[in-house]
Amino acid sequence: MHTMLTPPPVPYPARYIIDPVAFFAALIGGPLLFTALTFAAFLIPVAALIFGGPMYLIVGTPLLLWYLRLNDGDPNALAFLAFKVMAFALILATALAAITGDNAVFGIGLWFTGFGMIFGPAWAYFFGIVYQYLRRDFFAKPRCL
Repeated sequence: MHTMLTPPPVPYPARYIIDPVAFFAALIGGPLLFTALTFAAFLIPVAALIFGGPMYLIVGTPLLLWYLRLNDGDPNALAFLAFKVMAFALILATALAAITGDNAVFGIGLWFTGFGMIFGPAWAYFFGIVYQYLRRDFFAKPRCL
C-alpha cells in the first residue's frame, strides 16, 4: 500500500530501450569490423563471416534484442553470453550425435561450434563496442515503462 508521500510500486523493473539505428549498425558492423581488423593475419575470419554470418543473424538478433532490454550492452558481458550460447550449441550437437549415432553430425557440430566459440564472442564483443559508441544518450539509461 502507498500513501501520497510514497510512489506506487513499480510492477516491472526498469528496462532499456534499444536504439534501433545503433543496434542494426552494430549487428552488421561488429562482425565486419572484427573481420577487417583480423583478416590480414588470418584468412579464417573471412570464411567465418560467410559460414557463421547467417547463424549469427538468426540466433544472435533475437538474443541480443532480449539481452539489451535488460542490460546496457557491456562488450565483455556480450562476449561471455555468446560463449555460453556456443557452449550450449556444442552440448546440443553432441546430444544429437549421440541420439542419432551419426559421427558426421558430431563432426559438423564440433566444426561449427568450435569456430563459433572463437568468433561468436569476438563478434559479440565488437557488436558491444559499436553499439555503445553509436547509442544515443536517450537510450543509455533504463526506464520504467
